[in-house]
Amino acid sequence: MNPLYVILSVMLALAANVGASAASIEHEAASVTPAASEEAKTQNFALKTNLIYDALLMPNVELECRINNRWSLAAEADVAWWKNDGRHKYYQIMNFAAEGRYWFHSYKPWHGHYVGLSAGGGKFDLEGGRTGYKGEGFLTGLSYGFMFPVSSCLSFDAEVGFGYLYAQYKVYKPQDDHYLFQHKSRTNYFGPVKVKFSLVWRFNAFDSKAGK
Repeated sequence: MNPLYVILSVMLALAANVGASAASIEHEAASVTPAASEEAKTQNFALKTNLIYDALLMPNVELECRINNRWSLAAEADVAWWKNDGRHKYYQIMNFAAEGRYWFHSYKPWHGHYVGLSAGGGKFDLEGGRTGYKGEGFLTGLSYGFMFPVSSCLSFDAEVGFGYLYAQYKVYKPQDDHYLFQHKSRTNYFGPVKVKFSLVWRFNAFDSKAGK
């Protein structure tokens, strides 16, 4: 047999094996890269503000922590502490709440439909020049929401909540520079307890391979 023919045959066989190995590696990389890339783009934390409350002159902030693809925890504070002593007008609300959320994972990591269980409380003083109501309250309930992305870091979150609200308060009448106590009262309420349309900033992207 011609030695040159043997050498050419061996070289062609090696080239074929190298090509097949390269194609196999490229295929495996293509199958792994999207998942890894998707995981790398997932953030662990989100900072939110409810645009509806902002429009009602109630500054608010919410911090949400993603535990995994199914669960997250959120804590929020809503504070409107406005007053006008000269006209006896008070618009004062301070509320703090926490919520645990279960995500159905219907639309990419940390987006889509979710349900939540929340509880919170605070105090208030509401008076528009005639009758005032000053006290504290507690609420708890179930919520449903949907979060959808608008960019790599920004999202919108729409949420409604239904549950139980308990409040106890004093009723008073403003007169000159004084506030005349009328009586005490309490409220037990079942129904809608919150509505949100929040602007969301997601941050702290992590690399799963680096353990970050």
